[in-house]
Amino acid sequence: MGRPRHFDGVESSEQLAFIDELQALGLSNSINLPELVVVGDQSAGKSSVLQAITEVSFPVKDGTCTRFPIQISFRQSSTAKKFPVKATVVPGKQCENDGELLARIKEFAVEKEELNSESIKEIIEKATECIFGEHQPGKRVSLSDATLRIERSGPDEMHWTIIDLPGLIRGDKKKKEPVVKGKKVDALDDMSMQMNAAVASELARGYLANERNIVLVVIDDVDVERLRIFELMEEIPGLEKRCIGVLNKCDRKQEGSDEWMVKLLQNDLSTVPHFDHGWFGLRSRVPNEAHLTDAERDDRERDEFKKKDWQDVAKDRTGIHALVKYVDKERRSQIQSGIPHIVSEIREKLKECESDLTRMGEARDDPKSQRYFVFQFCNEMQRMAEATLRGQYQDVPSKDPKVLLRYEVQRRLDKFYEEMSDRENMPFPFFDYESDLNALISQSEDPRVWDKMVKNDPGLYGEIYREAKISEGRSLPGTIHPDVEEKIFRKLSVHWEEIARRFVEDVKALVKNCYDVLIRIAIPNSKVRLELTRIMTEATEEWHRDADLTLSDLVQDNQARPLVTRNPRLPADTVRADRNRGEILLGKKKSSKKEPMNSHVSEPEDGNVEHKVSKTHGDDTRFISTILNQVLFVRARLQSYYEIALYRFIDNVAMQVVERHILGPRCPILAVSVKSFVRLDDEELNAIAGEDESDVRMRARLERQRSRYIKALERWERLRVL
Repeated sequence: MGRPRHFDGVESSEQLAFIDELQALGLSNSINLPELVVVGDQSAGKSSVLQAITEVSFPVKDGTCTRFPIQISFRQSSTAKKFPVKATVVPGKQCENDGELLARIKEFAVEKEELNSESIKEIIEKATECIFGEHQPGKRVSLSDATLRIERSGPDEMHWTIIDLPGLIRGDKKKKEPVVKGKKVDALDDMSMQMNAAVASELARGYLANERNIVLVVIDDVDVERLRIFELMEEIPGLEKRCIGVLNKCDRKQEGSDEWMVKLLQNDLSTVPHFDHGWFGLRSRVPNEAHLTDAERDDRERDEFKKKDWQDVAKDRTGIHALVKYVDKERRSQIQSGIPHIVSEIREKLKECESDLTRMGEARDDPKSQRYFVFQFCNEMQRMAEATLRGQYQDVPSKDPKVLLRYEVQRRLDKFYEEMSDRENMPFPFFDYESDLNALISQSEDPRVWDKMVKNDPGLYGEIYREAKISEGRSLPGTIHPDVEEKIFRKLSVHWEEIARRFVEDVKALVKNCYDVLIRIAIPNSKVRLELTRIMTEATEEWHRDADLTLSDLVQDNQARPLVTRNPRLPADTVRADRNRGEILLGKKKSSKKEPMNSHVSEPEDGNVEHKVSKTHGDDTRFISTILNQVLFVRARLQSYYEIALYRFIDNVAMQVVERHILGPRCPILAVSVKSFVRLDDEELNAIAGEDESDVRMRARLERQRSRYIKALERWERLRVL
């Protein structure tokens, strides 16, 4: 059997050989390599078209459908082999976790001396048995994404890979019923049909998404309402630029059908999606012509398109030779334009592979290598931790916003400040003191009215008044007991704890998120990370506990200790408030002359000390009761002290809780250090840093990939010299 007929071009033979080596190295699993993909609806004649192109005898009997992808690879080798044909089965993404399937295909390998109709039939039958196993009653899925790979090699072969996909199952859009060759499927098999349709569509998507593939879209009619291939194409943008349309079975025209066939081949049929590469017409290679040679079939095809029916169709758009010539041209063009990008991808993959191997380090099968491994990831973790805490994010090899720890903590601190300062969060919010005094005088000039207004105030003034009355018997005449100020302050600041705890928990969450990103960079191995987490559990719990206890101490100090401050703002605000009270309520004028002590105090009959100040006009006097005077006095002092204590508390939370404890030496991102592991014995060290079976497999896989990428680049360098 000769080489595939369309591999006659020699202009890009070296490039084809390079792609062939990449395929042989197994790089198609990680690099998108160019292939010829045949796709179409069920029974459209895809296998027949593929047979015509390759001259490989695919099964084309009526009712025979491709149940899994079949990959035919032609490889040029320096010497002839006794068994040039070899078949294997590779699991797909949908069945890679099927243990029974993996067990069946593990030893599957078929070798043949020739790729003729008998041998390929035998290979497909054995592959079908391997992929699907014994028939089970009730088993509905009859398609699989496991791929049958058939490779034929020899000195006379040319390099290329061709894929035959299972046919896409058509559907009736109007009635939402599956159909096969125009026949409705009964309800009993509807579920089976839907499952198979999903598998076929997913397979097609995977191959169509590879922008380097040349796609042959095979149809045998233009019932667009039911052709699944046209629906699928709408889901992949730009796919029409890579598609070559193939109208199969042109010799089976029905009455009146020749007109739309001619228009389609002229790329002038509006009901069909436009392909940049246009359409080609082929004669069907029916099963009853199996006794004919490929040359005899070609002759019959030429005779068909010489008929009058096709005189309006360009000669280079009909027949298998026109199609393969066009495909060969596109193949060479695709390879020549795609190789630089493929080489670039290989270099990037090699860098990623070497980076992963570097992070894994050398094989860790003894305490010395294990300690060195721990030393490496601890140093990497410390370096990145210092960078995140100092805001030097360029030193962290990640674009994940979670590594911007210092930035995120500062943003959360700003929000904490806003929440703490918001009057809406206070149980008794402060308002402007002078405005409050002006509100009293605007209501009445009678101090007794003021007293009543303050007493009945639902806010802060009323609260101070009630607490003053309760403590009245425990203080000297003319004063309010110090407990009043403390009790009111505790009530005013009771909401601080909730806001502060929410802030602290948020900062700890930011640290945890950053830690998760950094630890994945420093330790790619999930098993090592899991063991590390177990070892660090106690330290992490202590970190949480220290931060929470420190915050609790601050909150308790705020609620239990006496009101103390040396801030000069408090006496200054007190003097200012006393002056405002005299000027606004009593009409007292600013004066530089010093008045004798108690010159303004008199002893009324009821024994209460009252303030008396002459009005600026007339002989009437205005008195403020002692309790009212002290309520106003306490109100002014409380606002001043509250603001002093508020900012002091915010700073203490930021410095003592966040900086000293959450971001301090016991911070998780800093706790992963050599010091944490230096005292571990060999058994504990092996639990963390020792390699298990998955590590060994991963290292072997990465080393194989690295070797393949290096060999591919070496082959590329040789190709560039030629």
